[in-house]
Amino acid sequence: MDYWTLYKDVWNFHKKYSKVRTDDAYWEAVVSESNQIAKKYGNHKFAVALLSAVIAELERIYKEMMKNADTGV
Repeated sequence: MDYWTLYKDVWNFHKKYSKVRTDDAYWEAVVSESNQIAKKYGNHKFAVALLSAVIAELERIYKEMMKNADTGV
């Protein structure tokens, strides 16, 4: 396992999708690209865990955006 390349790939993935959007095309791209990265590393548990953590953070931001949109903040 090349951890440093994995970290770089996950960092680039996180950076690319850090400006969370609400449209379906954004989320489809997130899922598709995360699957590609996981596959690149043979679905290694560590790679999947890193990607899952990033996706969880993107989802947290999305939910916060929706909450703020509902309250008008």
